[in-house]
Amino acid sequence: VVMAQAVVNPDAHVGRGAIINTAAIVEHDNVIGNYAHLSPNAALGGAVRVGDLSHFGVGASALPLVQVGRNTTVGAGAVVHRDLPDDVIAVGIPAHVLRTKP
Repeated sequence: VVMAQAVVNPDAHVGRGAIINTAAIVEHDNVIGNYAHLSPNAALGGAVRVGDLSHFGVGASALPLVQVGRNTTVGAGAVVHRDLPDDVIAVGIPAHVLRTKP
């Protein structure tokens, strides 16, 4: 699902069941995994990879070339500047791992 005012730029791939919410930005060459969710105003720079089942909170962003693991949650307003592993919750500016998911 791609909601109102969201942008999906060329050569981006959005997986099955993914949600690109209101005004979210998916830049060129991004890969959004199956059932991932980008909340309103989330923004991904070029060539970002978001794993299956991952979630970007409202206003969260990722710098170009970052990889976000499977089932990873990025908190609202966080800025991901380096790769994040699977199954974690990351928050802050810059984003850091708060905890691992059970």
